[in-house]
Amino acid sequence: MDVMIVGGGMAGGMLAAALADTGLRVRVLDAAPEPAMPEGPARPRVSALTEASQRMLSQVDAWARLPAERVQAYARMQVWDGDGTGEVEFDAASVQAQALGWIVENEALVAALYAARPANVVWHSSVRARDIRRQGEVWQVTLDDGQVFRAPLLVGADGARSRVRDAAGIPAPVQDTGHVAIVGSVRSEHAHGACARQRFLTSGPLALLPLPGDGDDVSLVWSLWPHEAERLMALPPEAFDLALSQASAGCLGALSFQGARQVIPIHTLHASDYVRPGLALVGDAAHVVHPLAGQGINLGLLDAAVLAEEMQRALSRGLPAWHDSALNRYQRRRWGHNALMIRALSGIKALFEANGLEWRWARNTGMRWVNRLAPVKQMLAREALGRKGDLPRLARK
Repeated sequence: MDVMIVGGGMAGGMLAAALADTGLRVRVLDAAPEPAMPEGPARPRVSALTEASQRMLSQVDAWARLPAERVQAYARMQVWDGDGTGEVEFDAASVQAQALGWIVENEALVAALYAARPANVVWHSSVRARDIRRQGEVWQVTLDDGQVFRAPLLVGADGARSRVRDAAGIPAPVQDTGHVAIVGSVRSEHAHGACARQRFLTSGPLALLPLPGDGDDVSLVWSLWPHEAERLMALPPEAFDLALSQASAGCLGALSFQGARQVIPIHTLHASDYVRPGLALVGDAAHVVHPLAGQGINLGLLDAAVLAEEMQRALSRGLPAWHDSALNRYQRRRWGHNALMIRALSGIKALFEANGLEWRWARNTGMRWVNRLAPVKQMLAREALGRKGDLPRLARK
C-alpha cells in the first residue's frame, strides 16, 4: 500500500474518497464498525456544512449519496445577544445562494463517504492500532489482532486523542475552554423555518439547529459552565424544558427535550505541526475548535481535500505523493488558516462572556451596526459559506 489512513470518520473518509484516480493504493484502518446509513428519526449529533464543504463532497461523489431525509438546508441564520438588543440576521438570498448551509447527521455523512470510496481503497472496520512506529522509510501499524501493515505515507485522521500524532511526537496541548455542552434533540412548539439560531448568554452560547423531518425538531448545543450544566442536568424533565425555553427567549415557543440528555466536554487543541516525514494529520487529530460557529468539520474536510490536492500535485511532477515538498505545502496552506480560526473563536467567546457595561454596549452596538450594513453582512455571509479563495481541485472524475 502507498497510503494508510488511521481513522474512517468524516476527515479520513473524505481523504480516501478524494484519492480516487490517483493510482495510489490506499488502506483505511477504522476503529468504528462498518458505516451504514441511519434509518428512522434524525439523530441529534449533526454538523453544519458550508457551501464549500458541500461542493467538495459533491466532487468526491458523496453528496449525491446522502438521502434527502437526512439533510436539512437552512436559508436563514439568527444570532443575538442574550444580554441586550444586539442581533444579526443573515439570509441566503442576500448573497445569491439557495442556502447558507446544510445540517447533516454525522452518521449519515460518514456512511455516504464510505459508500463513495473508490476501488483503490481497502477499508478495514472495527480494527484498532496497538503500535505505530517509523521503520526506515515506511510507517508500520500493528493491530490488536496482530496484523501488520506498512506504507510510506501515514495519515492521522483518528480524532483529538490521536495515536498517530502521539507516535509522531507532535505536541498538541489541550486547552480547557471552561465550558461543557448539553446536547441532544429538542421538539419545538413552532416550526424552525429552516433557520439556524444562536443566542449568546454570559454562561455560553445556545444553538438550535434545524433537523430534517417535519420542521419541529432541532438539535441543541448548549455551552455552559460545568457547575451550571450540572445544575440543569439534575432538574426533572419539565423543569429542564422550562429552563431551556427561557434560555432560548421563546424563539421557537415551548421546547421539549427528546431522549436522554448528554453532556460533552469542550476543549480546544492545535498541533504544533501537521506533518513529519511520511506523515500528515487531518481533522481533529490536527485541531479542535470551539463549536460555537460550527466550523470544526468544515476545517477537517478542507484539510483532507488540500492534502489530496498536494499529493496529486506531487504525482503530476513525477514525485512521490508523500514527498516532503507536498506535505510541507499542505502544512503551509492549512496551519495558519486553522490557527486564525481558533483565535477568532476564542475572541468571540471572550467578548460575549464579558459582563462589564462597556462590553455589553460594544457588543450590542456592533451587532446592530452590522445588521444595518448590507455590504458587511454580505461579506460575513460569504465567509460563512466558505467562498473565500479557490476550492481544492480533486482528480476524481
